[in-house]
Amino acid sequence: MDNRRTFLLAALLTAALPLLSLHAADKDEHEHGPNGGELTEVGDKEHNHVEIKHDEKTGTLKLWVVAKDGKTVVAIKDAPKLNLKSKAGNKQIEMKAAGTGWEATDDVLKEEPDGRVQIVIGDKKHNVKLEEHHHH
Repeated sequence: MDNRRTFLLAALLTAALPLLSLHAADKDEHEHGPNGGELTEVGDKEHNHVEIKHDEKTGTLKLWVVAKDGKTVVAIKDAPKLNLKSKAGNKQIEMKAAGTGWEATDDVLKEEPDGRVQIVIGDKKHNVKLEEHHHH
């Protein structure tokens, strides 16, 4: 009789294992913000982050300013500007408000964005480097 219980317990433990290891691996690579994008620190005293989600297929880049806790979206009044370097030369794109964040769509964004985003939080200007993120 006891054997069956041990078997059940083992089965339950095995089922829970993959979940645990998956989560740990994810945490290690990049922190993700409330919208599922990747967080980059802005470098200000308040420790705000910029959350960036990039879709190469549509050439869309979405951006949110996220507070120190990594969860709360911070509203900013000025549209962030993207300063991008591309094969065709340099280009500045002003982002449009979208939901709680901002977005820009452009052919330049159909490849990995290379450049900076210029963002005003409060009364301070910040330039955040758009880093290449390698998705698996």
